[in-house]
Amino acid sequence: MIRKIRFDGMPFALSAVCLGCARFGGDYDEGRSFALLDRYYAMGGRFLDTANVYGRWSPSGRNESELTVGRWLKSRQITDMVVTSKCCHYAPGARDVSRVTRAAAEEDLEESRRSLGLDTIPIYLTHRDNPAMDIRRIVDFLWDMVKAGKVARFGFSNYKADRVRAALDYLGAERGAVMAGISNEWSLHAACLTADAGGEREAPDGMVTTGQSLMRLHREEKLPLFAFAASGGGFYTKLAEGRIPPERAGASDRAAAEKLKALSEDGGVSPAALSLAWVLNAGLPAIPISAVSSEKQLEDFEAASAWTEDLSALTPVTGSGK
Repeated sequence: MIRKIRFDGMPFALSAVCLGCARFGGDYDEGRSFALLDRYYAMGGRFLDTANVYGRWSPSGRNESELTVGRWLKSRQITDMVVTSKCCHYAPGARDVSRVTRAAAEEDLEESRRSLGLDTIPIYLTHRDNPAMDIRRIVDFLWDMVKAGKVARFGFSNYKADRVRAALDYLGAERGAVMAGISNEWSLHAACLTADAGGEREAPDGMVTTGQSLMRLHREEKLPLFAFAASGGGFYTKLAEGRIPPERAGASDRAAAEKLKALSEDGGVSPAALSLAWVLNAGLPAIPISAVSSEKQLEDFEAASAWTEDLSALTPVTGSGK
């Protein structure tokens, strides 16, 4: 079974591995999506990650992920699932037009509540930042959602450290009653790429990867990190199977792969499970978000959850070379 984690100030416990639902209803049909959700729930999984934009790339142009999750929750009469959703992503085909506004957030929220069948969304994040906007304005409209009872806790996705610190300063003592955490990219593979790049790395498409400044913030503030792309796209499994040429792996990735191989052989746990377990056991208050394409891959969630030994020895050293 997947164990639970409770962060200080959070009104609900969270499953140690969160199921990413971006492809449900769009890339995966309802039958396949429901089968994955059923298996995750049977394993004790109670934490889902979706967003208003997920599935809008499908022919329908609708928020298919939220709609699918909502139909599953209703059909199974599920009332104990913690769902994260997100607002304010740019519209498909309009990357340069920011939707980080109160109006867009409220529009997305109402659609997401209807689609998910939830009066109150447990965790609600702004999906993109607009650095030109005063962070206090963003906090204010999210805070108003909590006051209205439509959101239990809010946070940010794809926000850099300086913006998050400014938000925390503005919230002050109220932070513990309203804020959930931050969702940025973080995986062992991403950490290796970032270390080889000198400690900070720009991610594509306005996304934010967790570099040294964000890691310092999470440690100092004990701020939860919901780490998306936590399996690194299965990088180490593909490297071991020869689907990724060795020359495509940097020095830090090669070193991590060797350590993962030894741990996997000693402990009987797959490299994929260990890379998820690293997120849980590398010294940050973090939960990995991982998508799967098959029920078999969900077995790694249980194995990652069961692993409680320190894995910080896998963490790459910044500037160790390329």
